[in-house]
Amino acid sequence: MRLIRMPFDLAAHEACVHVQLRTLDSQVAAIPVRWVDGSPEVLLITSRGPGEWIVPKGWAMLDSLAAECAAREAFEEAGVTGEVEPYSLGTFEYWKRTKHGKVFYEVTAYALHVQYELPDWPEREKRKRAWFAPEEAARLIGNEGLAELIRSAVQVEFKTAPPVFAGVGLLN
Repeated sequence: MRLIRMPFDLAAHEACVHVQLRTLDSQVAAIPVRWVDGSPEVLLITSRGPGEWIVPKGWAMLDSLAAECAAREAFEEAGVTGEVEPYSLGTFEYWKRTKHGKVFYEVTAYALHVQYELPDWPEREKRKRAWFAPEEAARLIGNEGLAELIRSAVQVEFKTAPPVFAGVGLLN
């Protein structure tokens, strides 16, 4: 399996993020994973509204691979970068309350092997982040479909040596 390695370029990211077109109904999520002393940990962030524990997620962009979009969301919402698996772990569903009522979403999730945790990121003032053991993360998330994907994301330890530059951004 080939991982997508993306050099991080914040200036290019900020310059293009506002002109990209999103898909109408396709969301993607990253499940950030790291290994500490041989044990996996999963990064969760708080939602902007009620402050519930969630994974970074957002809209797929028409000009990017879904896995790249998931990695971009992890950078923007959680301040982590690394290598994203090119194949999805599967999908989960959730309902979101909006000003127009409740909206149903199906989200495709990708494992992100975290290599860098940044001290500053775009949504730092809007969210908290914390690392959890996989079972604790699965319990806190409150969505059984996503809980199963979290368990799947940590089944195989990432074996490849980290690259010099990793992260989200535009491919050169």
